[in-house]
Amino acid sequence: MKGWNLLQTLRWGDLLLIAAIIVASVVVVPLLRAHAPGATRALVFVGKNLIAELDLKGDRRLTVTGPLGETEIEVRDGRVRVVRSPGPYKLCIKRGWISRPGEVLICLPNRVIVEIPGQRRDYDALVY
Repeated sequence: MKGWNLLQTLRWGDLLLIAAIIVASVVVVPLLRAHAPGATRALVFVGKNLIAELDLKGDRRLTVTGPLGETEIEVRDGRVRVVRSPGPYKLCIKRGWISRPGEVLICLPNRVIVEIPGQRRDYDALVY
């Protein structure tokens, strides 16, 4: 057995099954993502206190006051971001827009947290 070629051992049924799996993954996965429930609200905390619940359907700006000063939050087109915050590194501003359940913007040391409630978590824990 010099050169064993996988394509020579496959039958037409095997090829049909492989093609069906490829088509299903290309068609079905995007459909499932499109029908997944989207985020409808964002929660704004200062420390452990819930300050506001923002509807992501409308356009709005909100300013909240933390220990270091004011943090400005913007809601537009079903997304939310931090526009302005007094933290020294501006990491919550650099994070940009969030729109999926489980995503979080954390502005430390001003203790402002913007969270879209849901199942997905990109972090292990929050410590106040």
